[in-house]
Amino acid sequence: MTLTSNPFRERRVSLQGDSTRVSSTTTVVDPSAIRQPSSHHHHSRRTSHASAAECSGVVLSDKDLPVEDPDHLQHQGRRGSANATFEEGVVMESGLRGYLVVFGGFLIIVAVIGYVSIYGLFQAKYNDIYGPQGHSQSSISFIGSLASGFQFGFTIIVGPIMNRFGHKITLWAGCILGSLGLLLASWCSQIWQLYLTQGIIFGIGASFLNLAATAIPPLWYDKHRGLAMGICFCGAGIGGLVLGFVIPALINAVDIYWTLRIYAIFHFVCTAFAALVMRAPRQLAGPPIKTEKDVMNWAIMKDPGFMLWFTAAILFGFAYVVPFTYVPSYAKDVIGLDPNVQGGQLLAIMSAANAVGRIVIGFAGDRLGAIPVAASAFIVAGASCFIWMFAESEGALIGFSVVYGFVSGAFFTMIASITANIVGLANLGSGLTVIYLTNTPGNLFTLPIAGKIFEQAGDYKAMIGYNAAMYLGGGIVLFFLMFYNRHSPV
Repeated sequence: MTLTSNPFRERRVSLQGDSTRVSSTTTVVDPSAIRQPSSHHHHSRRTSHASAAECSGVVLSDKDLPVEDPDHLQHQGRRGSANATFEEGVVMESGLRGYLVVFGGFLIIVAVIGYVSIYGLFQAKYNDIYGPQGHSQSSISFIGSLASGFQFGFTIIVGPIMNRFGHKITLWAGCILGSLGLLLASWCSQIWQLYLTQGIIFGIGASFLNLAATAIPPLWYDKHRGLAMGICFCGAGIGGLVLGFVIPALINAVDIYWTLRIYAIFHFVCTAFAALVMRAPRQLAGPPIKTEKDVMNWAIMKDPGFMLWFTAAILFGFAYVVPFTYVPSYAKDVIGLDPNVQGGQLLAIMSAANAVGRIVIGFAGDRLGAIPVAASAFIVAGASCFIWMFAESEGALIGFSVVYGFVSGAFFTMIASITANIVGLANLGSGLTVIYLTNTPGNLFTLPIAGKIFEQAGDYKAMIGYNAAMYLGGGIVLFFLMFYNRHSPV
């Protein structure tokens, strides 16, 4: 075994077959290196692991190593690539660079998902501006829906772009588009202009950034993948916590338009740093790596386990953003609190609990299993909505914010682990693209649906019941997936 003298920078690979194509930036072991074993195989295995220790590298386990077999995907089923067996490990770069990659992902999530967490503060201000002009609450909430919808729906375009042009182009495109959308929104005077800028342009930029932030860190970690993703995605909670205090203060001090400009600069700084430090790992040792450029692997849709995960993801898309958007309005209309002060504080509390919850959930997922942990979190999130439904005091809303915030981010923390568990690392890019795509209908339409339910019912209870039903339904589907994994044949 020898160390590679000229490591690859980014590995774009494909599995050739009738419909078997991969859009992930990951590694595939060259089959020729496995089919022609030499007399020094046992020594090579020891050398690989020794090299990992010396170079702070990661040895990908057998279950994480993909096989270049066009028929393999149809048989790997729930175990992902666990059916693959190898004589030698592939040792990937780790150490300090891996920590920088996680930190870069954390900054992206702070700037992108953290914004989603506190969008309700922008909506409350837009209600004051555009409500007197005759715009309904559902039409105003469509700004946030467009941003969330494009964030997840545009991944069907971003996935192949990332596969063909690499992570750096993807990251810089997201950095520029997201910042530009927010900056242009600061000069808008009509609601349709906000649809275009703060909705569509920002949403497309967020799509580039979100997919890259989810696809790159799992390539650097094996045993602690869930914890690494938890640290990345706790940025949503920390971002929401800090922004929940900063954004209301800025709106009150310099108005919403200069707040958007300041946030555009903050968004650019965070995501530009991430674009500089994030990349795929280099190979330190192991068999030669075969790299090819290809598009999508739609064969994963034939896997029943993946379709259960697909269904749970659809339901989650209709559930997640509703409390973050409507808790400030609920605090004002039902309890009589200031949406910019106490409402912002409630979002900050929710976001703080979210940050802690994502790390704890990631840690628990590594030890108890990603699917059962995610299923339990979905059920608790749905049940917590009943606290919100009957809340008549600030204390009750604080209790809801803590419980819901803690468990509501499980989907984002576990998405890479669950997807890799079902389809394997070789198909992670394709799997993430499809799963994020499933979030599009919910993120695009759930706020208008919630707003319409509120308008027709005349109070918040029916709308909150709708939100609870989506989470509980997703949790039940994930429990079905857990039992399917345990009892279906490999």
